[in-house]
Amino acid sequence: MLSQPDGQLIRGDVEVHVRASSWSRHGHTADAAYRQVVLHVVQVADGLAVDWLGGHVPTVQLELDPSRPPPPAMAMARRAERVPCVRQAVAVRQIVEAAGLERFRARVARFEGDLSAVAPDQVLWRGVAEALGFRRNVQPFGQLAEVVPWVQAGAVVAERGAVGLAGLLLGTAGLLGSASLPEAHAWRAMQRSLGARPLLSAASWDRRQLRAAAAPEQRCRGLAELACRWIAARAEDRRTDIGPAAQVIQAVALQTKQRRPDLWRLCHAPPWIGRGRAQVIAVNVLVPLAAAAGLREAESLFARLPGEPSNRVVRYMAGQLGGPEIRFRGACQQQGLLQLFKVTCAARVCERCPARARSRLVATTVGNASSKGRIQTK
Repeated sequence: MLSQPDGQLIRGDVEVHVRASSWSRHGHTADAAYRQVVLHVVQVADGLAVDWLGGHVPTVQLELDPSRPPPPAMAMARRAERVPCVRQAVAVRQIVEAAGLERFRARVARFEGDLSAVAPDQVLWRGVAEALGFRRNVQPFGQLAEVVPWVQAGAVVAERGAVGLAGLLLGTAGLLGSASLPEAHAWRAMQRSLGARPLLSAASWDRRQLRAAAAPEQRCRGLAELACRWIAARAEDRRTDIGPAAQVIQAVALQTKQRRPDLWRLCHAPPWIGRGRAQVIAVNVLVPLAAAAGLREAESLFARLPGEPSNRVVRYMAGQLGGPEIRFRGACQQQGLLQLFKVTCAARVCERCPARARSRLVATTVGNASSKGRIQTK
């Protein structure tokens, strides 16, 4: 019988391991014989004990008498022990998914504010441009989308095609040195006819740790290709009132009925925008924009979307909160890891982390662990 801190008595089995990770290695999660376990007693809490319902088995970590040195094997195990937030996390998947939905709703709120002041097509145009900026070039791409707004970009595409718009974007961005000959000719022509001039400089763009495919000039060409597609789709629809935003919202609404949504195809423009970056745009721009525009099914679609390409932050947080029985998959869980890192780990405010707030039962014994000692819960 286990007496909880609130006085409630729980009857069940107690499982004992030297290392908490043995729970998953021994396959206890899927074993029906271990469904009545109410307490997991370990010497080294190096993982999570997940029950058959996906919850966490309360775990007690025993500590030896401080006056006695620990055995060599236990000292080595402690050095390999994982970080405290792993040991204290309860229902990690639920916490991460809740954080992912929080991040999604914050992005929806931002788009709602933009839609109240700016035309939907311009909101989409800037959102896609910023998503192409990776991390360090988000602001320059946002500025580029403002100085070359969608109204102007659509008119250039209708008159000069994707090459003409690419020339306008490259010239305005101060990247004319990377332009091809047709793009440079288009830029010179628009300088004469439209009075276009460079409004950004090459120094505005951060090229550190960038692959060649993610260079700003390549992303500008991909943005021009997407604009060309939107204009072509409007011409095929034979309606002048259906702009890019309306097209995207319709496409997202159709994907809500699919068992395996593949929204990345809407933004895939090889070789300038690969599948991975297209998925980033779908997760961070297309679905939140559709939700902000009033598509109620967008949030449930977000919960089913496949994940983006992994990055250092996602891998770090997965290592912090994951374990042998816990794997983070899908866009919602990935966004949750990013959100938890942003609000807690990046600022080192562990006390605000929900993975620590909902801590499991941790106890230590007073006296020698080999003898009967009192268990103090904390």
